[in-house]
This record gives sequence, C-alpha cells and structure tokens, in this order.
Amino acid sequence: MSASTCCVPQAAALSVPRRAVAARTSLAPSVRAPHRCPAGVRCRATEQNTSAASPPVSGPVDDAESREVLDAFFIGKALAETLLERAGGVLADTLSEVARFDAERREQIRDFQDDVMGKAREEMYRAKRDESQIR
Repeated sequence: MSASTCCVPQAAALSVPRRAVAARTSLAPSVRAPHRCPAGVRCRATEQNTSAASPPVSGPVDDAESREVLDAFFIGKALAETLLERAGGVLADTLSEVARFDAERREQIRDFQDDVMGKAREEMYRAKRDESQIR
C-alpha cells in the first residue's frame, strides 16, 4: 500500500445508492463501520461520506415524500372504493330498470295475446252460430 492511498479499497469507499440509504433508519446513518487510516494518508471513505454529492440519510424531505406517498395511496384507495360503490349502485339501478321494462313488455304481450284469442273466440262463436242458422 502506498502512502497516498486509503486503507479501504476503492469499491468499499463508494457511497450506497439513495434507495438503500432511505431504507435505513436514522439510528444507523453510517454505511460502513468507522476505520482509521495511517497518519498522512488521505482516506477515500471519509471523503465519500462527507462529500456534498452523497444524499442525506433521512430528514424532513424524506419524511415529507413518505407522507405524500402514503397520502396518495389512501386517497387512491378511497377513490377506488367510492367508484366501485357508485358503479355498483348504477348497475343495480340499470338492472332494475331493465327488469321492470321486461316485465311491462311481457304483460303487454300477454294482454295482446288475450285480445287476439278473445277476438278469435268471438269469430268462432259467430261462425258456429251462423252455420247453425243456415242449416
């Protein structure tokens, strides 16, 4: 190991992606266990952890984002439930109207059939009466 390199390999000095950091609690802000470099050596791990490019482990922004996501979930769930209830009510009303219309139509057809059969009986009765009078 040369005097200008860190005691931590380059791969271990890389920062963890934001998703992995966000999954950790605020009680464990450090990604790695702390280590000590020999005197006079620049530590890449320390530079990576303190650089401005690394995201904060948790904070008010993460809490606000979490709250917004949670709020959006419950709003979406309530919206879906309300839409299903209303759609169910509309479907029930529509089926009720169709059934009522079908019942009325069947009753009209029965009335029409009764009228036709009544006229046919009258004609048969007249025809029999006329035939008996002719004989």
